[in-house]
Amino acid sequence: MLKKTLLLLLIIFFSLSTVFAGASSENTSSKQASTTSALSQIQVTNISGTLLGLNTLYQYLNQNFLYDIDIDKVDEELTKALFKALNDPYSEYITEEESQEFNEDISGTYVGIGTYLTKYSPAFIDWDKKETYMVEIIAPFPGGPADRAGIRSGDLISHVNGDTVYDLTANEASKLIRGKKGEPITLTINRGNAVFDVTLYPEEVTTPNTTSLIIENTDIGYISISTFNQKTHELFSEDLKKLMNNGIKGLIIDLRNNGGGIVDSAIMIANFFLPEGETIMSIQHKDGSSKQDYSTISNNDTRKVLNLPIVILTNNGTASASEILTAALQENERATVIGSPSFGKGIIQESAVWKNGYIKFTSAYYLTPKGNNIHKKGITPDIIVEEHQYSDEEIKAYYNFVENNKDEITSYIKTHPEYTKENMDGFAAAHNDIGVSDIALKLLIRNEYIYSMPYEERPKVDTNYDNALIEAINYLQGEK
Repeated sequence: MLKKTLLLLLIIFFSLSTVFAGASSENTSSKQASTTSALSQIQVTNISGTLLGLNTLYQYLNQNFLYDIDIDKVDEELTKALFKALNDPYSEYITEEESQEFNEDISGTYVGIGTYLTKYSPAFIDWDKKETYMVEIIAPFPGGPADRAGIRSGDLISHVNGDTVYDLTANEASKLIRGKKGEPITLTINRGNAVFDVTLYPEEVTTPNTTSLIIENTDIGYISISTFNQKTHELFSEDLKKLMNNGIKGLIIDLRNNGGGIVDSAIMIANFFLPEGETIMSIQHKDGSSKQDYSTISNNDTRKVLNLPIVILTNNGTASASEILTAALQENERATVIGSPSFGKGIIQESAVWKNGYIKFTSAYYLTPKGNNIHKKGITPDIIVEEHQYSDEEIKAYYNFVENNKDEITSYIKTHPEYTKENMDGFAAAHNDIGVSDIALKLLIRNEYIYSMPYEERPKVDTNYDNALIEAINYLQGEK
């Protein structure tokens, strides 16, 4: 979610003295020749000429077209066409009808399946690249329906309830995938070469923010940031203060599946941990832009925690503002990054009011403290701990098992109500012949245990099967 600024545009309308001559209705070929001749007079070499030509064309059609012309629709479609011509999948015109969703507070509650997603504009379809015409999951919200069903960062959605999403914009796809509370929605997921259906039930989902705790049996603090909004840096500061007051000797910042948000919040959090005068990020506009390039430098305007060892956890769902924070602390040698490579969204979009909707456009690259452009590349962790990779056969077997054994899974939790490693290991051992890996079964039953608990009783971390977290704990404790 980006800070919105007001865009004031001056539209100049030209008064035309030239009127097309109409041909006789008895002579069709003469009429066609006259129209062709008239249209051929519209010669344009720049945007002013283009607007003049369009106005000329509109005046001609308004006079001669059989039916009434909806000028509001013309205006909307011309604006969409301008953004389509930018040839940038992240730039778009958001109409008044679509703006309600765009305006949603990122910390609010809404009905849906709980994911960050992205989609190319239909103008950029390349049928050799599935990601250009399918919806891509950037990150599921922890605890949401998509997360509980095992949907992962990088999954591609090709169909919703059997209908393709190819011709939809990102906003149209988002609205469709949200569905209605309690009504089943079936998504066709493409993961690698595997294609399978997952049925979800939309529910009220709260966009997550921060979670903090001291990891049991350690002196290590843990703060998970699920998104960056206008309050995130304040919440993080409060969490950090509590942890420091409890004497932590190390800190884990979990940015996995954090799809980004307001960049300023990420910058302020980076500022907590950097001495004055260090580069946090730089902004690079195109040559000739009216906007100036600049660098954000750490200052003494916020609390400082300079000696606490830090680990940042990342995965493919770590994107945008999350990558800014990660790179700022990694390249200033203030944190060690553990996990899998990040998403790689190194561009910034600005949004502005336009009529009763919005325009959103890509305005700059952001560069890391060392001047690296990570767009479409991502950040490589210092210590790589890859997430479990499923084969195509295992994916199909996994979702077949989940779909056909819901009652058995629920029954197992009722007969083994304690959330223990022994019970989770036991479930996996009882189903080791279905073609699904041991760890996948353990994570499946772990999630079912967690989401069967009241929210306030759910464990916030998993020190049994979360390998990246376990590596981070060991690293901070000095173990190799």
